[in-house]
Amino acid sequence: MNNLRYTLAVAGKELQVMLKDRGSLVVLFLLPLLLASLLGSMYQSFGIMGGDEEQTISLDVFLVNGDDGEYAKQVVTALESIDELNITTLDSAPEADERVADAQALAAIIIPADFSQKIDTYEPTQVQVIVDPAQEVAAGIISGIMNQVLGEVQVVGEISYGIRSVFAESGVLEGAPPEMQRAAEAQSLGAIMTQLQAMRLNPTITVRSEDMAGLEAAEPVNVFGYVVPNFTVMFSFFLIGVIAATLLREKEEGSFRRLIAAPLPHGTIIAGKMLAYMLVVVLQVVILFGVASFAFGMPLGDSPLGLLLLTIALAMSATALGLLLAAWAKTSSQADSLGTIIGFVLAGLGGCIVSFSDGSFMEVVSKFTPHGHALAGFYGLLNGGFGVVDVLPQVGWLVGFTAVFFIIAMWRFRFE
Repeated sequence: MNNLRYTLAVAGKELQVMLKDRGSLVVLFLLPLLLASLLGSMYQSFGIMGGDEEQTISLDVFLVNGDDGEYAKQVVTALESIDELNITTLDSAPEADERVADAQALAAIIIPADFSQKIDTYEPTQVQVIVDPAQEVAAGIISGIMNQVLGEVQVVGEISYGIRSVFAESGVLEGAPPEMQRAAEAQSLGAIMTQLQAMRLNPTITVRSEDMAGLEAAEPVNVFGYVVPNFTVMFSFFLIGVIAATLLREKEEGSFRRLIAAPLPHGTIIAGKMLAYMLVVVLQVVILFGVASFAFGMPLGDSPLGLLLLTIALAMSATALGLLLAAWAKTSSQADSLGTIIGFVLAGLGGCIVSFSDGSFMEVVSKFTPHGHALAGFYGLLNGGFGVVDVLPQVGWLVGFTAVFFIIAMWRFRFE
């Protein structure tokens, strides 16, 4: 019981010293949060790694409508309802052609004067699309949009023509006033179009997207589920320089000698220091993951216990490596410099800076670092549906790294 109280007292003292070092707090908490937010937002803005926000485009288009008929109005209404089209109405085709040639718009749509009339009589008609040859991709998009819009109008025209033909050949409305004939045709058209719309909303046959293995296509990936773990793991190991430099500075100033001269077991001193810095790593994970989830919708997975175990294992390995550095470094300034270098090197090898593809040589190399196993565990928990059992191999590897680092550190460490 006394040992536990001594351990907590040492941990409390270490945390108080840590809270006074604002520079370290900025590096360990604020810097990774800013970098993850900026990089994640940039990736998502450019659609890298499958961001979940849809990107909108704006296509400048001229429209010349020479027809006052019903079908031309339907085409204009359909075009104006498309958010991606920025439509400017012009009076003549030559003006539209000239302005497209001057690159004032990507294309011009020309509806002829007899457009509706020819559809009514079931005669061939054309809508002209003048495109800028320097904008092939945009021109193809606009042409595709027009084909879709005209396809809808063509269906209505064909159904109307078919209704008139049936009434004419059957003689049902023979001798009826023109107003009654038009009303009957309109009523039949309305009934058919209503049924078609119902079939579209509730189709008998549906299409489901699947990948080559027969699995349903996955939802878009939240890029923060990869960027935030990268920076979290990377900066948690930047703590090793702080741990080593603090221990060696205490030796240089004589405070560590007074501490071991007190009636405290040496084990409680090391345990207290490890506990304090483990809590710092846990706070890093909680703050970075919490902010990313709240501000950017980053998923936290379905296993809080798995996240807790992996976070504790990460904290243990980072703290043990800090003790190992303190056992090997000669001075506090040397430990500080080596901590930064080791932090960057391990982050690069472990996949925190550049992610490695599965099966690549560097992906194999990353498995020889605690970073690689920590990242694999976090990726699986946040994005891959991992549970407690699934993440146990990564937890085991991190505990193994902790044991190796700690044993070597205690063999080399001098209590003096």
